[in-house]
Amino acid sequence: MRIGRRALLPLLALLIVLTGCNGDSSQEKEAPEPVAQTHKADDDGGQAITLVKPEEDGSTKKYDEYVVQTRLTELHLFDESTGMAWGLTRSALRIYLTGNNGKNWTPLSPSEQITFSDVPEYGRDIYFTDSKHGWIVRSAGIAEETLVLRTADGGGSWALATLGRTDELPASFYFTDNERGWLMTTRSADGAGRENKTLYRTFDGGESWTPVMRTLGGTQPNGSYDPLPEIGYLSGMYFDSNGRGYATLLELGRPSLYRTEDGGRNWSKETSFFAGENPIGTCDAYVSGRPQPFEKGKGFWIPVGCKQRDTVKYGGYFMQAGGAGWKHAAFDLPAQESLNLPIAPVFFDRLNGWMVRGAKFYRTTDGGKNWKPLPESAKLGENMEKYPEIFRVQFVSEKVGWILIGKTELRRSLLLQTLDGGVTWHVI
Repeated sequence: MRIGRRALLPLLALLIVLTGCNGDSSQEKEAPEPVAQTHKADDDGGQAITLVKPEEDGSTKKYDEYVVQTRLTELHLFDESTGMAWGLTRSALRIYLTGNNGKNWTPLSPSEQITFSDVPEYGRDIYFTDSKHGWIVRSAGIAEETLVLRTADGGGSWALATLGRTDELPASFYFTDNERGWLMTTRSADGAGRENKTLYRTFDGGESWTPVMRTLGGTQPNGSYDPLPEIGYLSGMYFDSNGRGYATLLELGRPSLYRTEDGGRNWSKETSFFAGENPIGTCDAYVSGRPQPFEKGKGFWIPVGCKQRDTVKYGGYFMQAGGAGWKHAAFDLPAQESLNLPIAPVFFDRLNGWMVRGAKFYRTTDGGKNWKPLPESAKLGENMEKYPEIFRVQFVSEKVGWILIGKTELRRSLLLQTLDGGVTWHVI
């Protein structure tokens, strides 16, 4: 069934509900221009960033600057100087884009009329292929619908599609280019360890979405006869440009990996992944990470964690040369502790990776076989004493990386950047 389409009307207009399956759409409208804020954000926290208001033609050669105080909880980098960061202020999503390493930022938020209950997480409910093309999923609320917002002009205007009124939540989001993307939603099923999963696909940049797979508990779309199992909780997915995809699950307490060759309609289990009775040692519980695409080169790796009490020790699975199965790499690293249990290592490519534990970074240049502790950065250590939570770490080259830290109870956040591979850090 083809899901109907919507367009986002100006701020004072109502959202027009389109017909569910006929594919008709109304004319897209530009979102209202962001209003300059000269006061602190509603949560009275965050950090001060300098915003710019571009000219009507999009030029930032001449602009007005103004400073806002905002709390950021997520980030994503596109290259060594371009990135975006975002958070919520009174249920309104605030997204900011920089093209000069954080010297100033441009707002690219959707209309405040679209409210959010949680901050969109990258790879789960938000995805950008470049600084112009992006998508955000807004989960259904009471008497509302699940919406997929999209922009093709860097937030200058937003349009949206609807998946209808559904109690499913976004679980993973992935685009291979500006036109082709996948969205997996899930909801609890009867029985422990079970969830219903639905996979949607778009070929037109998110203007319309078609379900291509449901778990066995539901009616299957045409062509789907071997879907993902109902048993197991989805942690993430990855697709390549040929429609081959992978999905990671925590299945009966064990990490598992499934592969599709036909764009997500049918799936088979990868038997070489997490093979053996106890492949990573004795654990209180296993952590199944989502597929992590490399910033440079094709492919991805999968973090897998061993939880013991209040610590998680991470390792990784990497595809062997020629696609001959998956091999586990046991990382010789300290276990992650306390507030930052979900923070796994990050890899720029197949060889270069980093792990942060507290204010200390570790570096590998051989795919995780060996890890070297880096000299501790005084600036990072000083700020992490005040803001000990790590929200996100990303490296886009062997030299350039960002870290977003904060303290939830104080509603504070801070962005820092490194230009020397994690040795020294400075506040953006």
